[in-house]
Amino acid sequence: MPSLFALEKAGKIPEWYEHQAVVYPPDFYITAVGEGKTREEAETAALATISLYFQTTTDVCNDLLKRYNENERGDSYSVFKDTQITEKARVTSQSEFFGVQFAQGFVVDKKFTTLAFIDRVSAFDVYNQRIKTNVSTLRSLLLIAEDYNNPIFGFEAASQGLPVVELTEQLVKMARLTKKVDSNYFAEAEGFFERMKNAYQISKSNLIFKISVENDFEDMILRTLSDLLEDGGYSVSQSNGVCTVPVKVTVDKNQSSGGTFLYCGLVVNLATGTGEKIFSYSRNFPKKGAPTEQMAYRRAYQAIQKELQETFMAEFEQKIRIRE
Repeated sequence: MPSLFALEKAGKIPEWYEHQAVVYPPDFYITAVGEGKTREEAETAALATISLYFQTTTDVCNDLLKRYNENERGDSYSVFKDTQITEKARVTSQSEFFGVQFAQGFVVDKKFTTLAFIDRVSAFDVYNQRIKTNVSTLRSLLLIAEDYNNPIFGFEAASQGLPVVELTEQLVKMARLTKKVDSNYFAEAEGFFERMKNAYQISKSNLIFKISVENDFEDMILRTLSDLLEDGGYSVSQSNGVCTVPVKVTVDKNQSSGGTFLYCGLVVNLATGTGEKIFSYSRNFPKKGAPTEQMAYRRAYQAIQKELQETFMAEFEQKIRIRE
């Protein structure tokens, strides 16, 4: 491709500028013209305009593709680019638009003009291949996600599947924008989308926790854990829990003329209905004391409550990869 400086010296204007519909017919290409003081500005403007063609998907697709790209750097079928463009555009990189190319640019009165274009067939082929790859991933995850006898691991699989579903939904939308296909062309993929979403909801509803606390004080720890899980959208039952949550509080008590002093520890284990432990949470706490034993216990258990409220759900959700 000739440099813009060479075109400026030659004074040539490419044919596409005056006959764009002939050189790049709309049935075969998606195009956008960009202008700027530099080549980079012109390309940015063209990309910003071409992004409007995909305006129903770019806002969501950008973040999803960025996250997906970070997870797929070892993929041999990589079509992502890292070309950053300015905030004028609605997107932050070319990765949203597979197959973006630029036609010959030119300069008139120190203003650069260029054309961004996407070959519809080539872009569709790239989208279609990525969709097929993602469908294969979803098929594997669904084998676990739809095993409702094991809701914890099913929920983990469904949580991993949802980002793939969201990304692939956007890829399907963009594929349809590049090429007209039958309404059932992506039927298999779209069926997997619904199955994964349903598996997520079913697995989550099946996560019923049965909490038991050894050495509690006025049910403070039981109430705290129950509230945390229920606020997170999970069910807690003292009789029908599928997942057991045994909790043990250890207390080392010392008494002196100054009052009662307690050194407490906490261990929380979460296990499946078959007894397989999948999550453990433990803490040791500094000494708490008070003139009376009742007050000392209250202060010590309030410290345990505070720690649970600040950290328990974050560690729990990270372990089983909960995603809202």
